[in-house]
Amino acid sequence: MARYASPSAFQIAEVHAWRGNLDQAFAWLEKAWEAHDGGLLLLQWDPLLRNLRGDPRFASLQRRMNLPAG
Repeated sequence: MARYASPSAFQIAEVHAWRGNLDQAFAWLEKAWEAHDGGLLLLQWDPLLRNLRGDPRFASLQRRMNLPAG
């Protein structure tokens, strides 16, 4: 993770979400947001993030990105 954190924060978040490590997934999504990671374009549709969608932190991220909730 240390080696690829900068260019791949979104992908690291995907792995944590898929494994059920929600706190880690959101921490990495925050890093992706701060780095303007292009992977965030997939936030709404990525099946690996399915575990996160019911969490209030997901809705908060959607609002910050000006994306519709849902």
